[in-house]
Amino acid sequence: MPKKSLSSLELAAVINELQFLEKGKISQIYHPEKKELVLQLHARGEGKHLLKIIPGKFLCLTKEKEITLRPSGFCMQLRKYLSNASIKYITQKDSERIVVFELEKKETYFLIVELFSKGNIILTDEDYNIIGTLEQQTWKDRTVKAKEKYIFPASGFNWKEMAEKELASLLKKSEKRNLATSLATELGLGGLYAEEVCKIGNIDFKKLPTEAEAEEVKMIVRFIKDLLSKIEKPAGYIYDEQITPFPLIDQKVVKKTETYNEAVNTMQPFEKTSPYEKKIAALKRTISGQEEAVKSLEKKIELNKKKGELIYEKYASLQKLLDIVKKLRESKGWEEIATELKKEKKIKSVNLKKKEILVDL
Repeated sequence: MPKKSLSSLELAAVINELQFLEKGKISQIYHPEKKELVLQLHARGEGKHLLKIIPGKFLCLTKEKEITLRPSGFCMQLRKYLSNASIKYITQKDSERIVVFELEKKETYFLIVELFSKGNIILTDEDYNIIGTLEQQTWKDRTVKAKEKYIFPASGFNWKEMAEKELASLLKKSEKRNLATSLATELGLGGLYAEEVCKIGNIDFKKLPTEAEAEEVKMIVRFIKDLLSKIEKPAGYIYDEQITPFPLIDQKVVKKTETYNEAVNTMQPFEKTSPYEKKIAALKRTISGQEEAVKSLEKKIELNKKKGELIYEKYASLQKLLDIVKKLRESKGWEEIATELKKEKKIKSVNLKKKEILVDL
């Protein structure tokens, strides 16, 4: 199924590319469709640029605009407050799918774009009192409409600043069916990048979150930081069903663009997919998953083959070690056996809890 919205990480990549717009100005605002807003911006030293905003889906630079004969009431309201306003900052709220534009005229205003759920666009004053909204919305813990105080949705874990201790605690308490699902939903990485992080570290993303080892947690945190480095200066990588700011492991790129914004602009969020295309896409995903499973099994087979050959080569010395352990077991406990074994140079470690002996072959 074609991509229709941005994940938290992808939004961060888009915003990194929009930083050149800071200190620029809003010269015009258009509202061509009910769920689309276009800001015409003038960036210092860069000239005119168009920013397309589709709440609940994405925002990106574009080269096309449609002018309606009768601007909507919300569009007129935005023009009243924001025409010729300076852009002070464009930021992402923590690692949430929320973009905040801090704008200045005589007063300070915030234009807040929500890209989660149904999405929304909200204009507030400097104290976050709502001046106008694209849509009035009532949630369990907040109300989004004019004259109300704007309240950001409760934040989850911020994967941008996640420490090993926090991630370990999250996974230990997780009740999700596998590690990938926990990283995708509880950490907020999204399914694609949760699996990608695991693939980079050759971590089994199908294991239970509670089974993640300390070294794996450490690797996950490190690889997330690597992804943050990659999206500082992203490019666009277009696949059959994905549009990413960096290349994915083991996937064939259909097209590459110079910027990620350019790639995002190819998305058609309201285009309907036929049942046949959905079925074909599902079959392609199944085949891709099976191919990855085959590759993984082939690697394991090769590794186990090498292990078997090494064990066969060192059979005599290993058998001697087993005989020693067997003999010691007749008169000594495991703690005494561990002490005796540690005297041998080839013995690297003895784990009494798991009854394992690590031997240097």
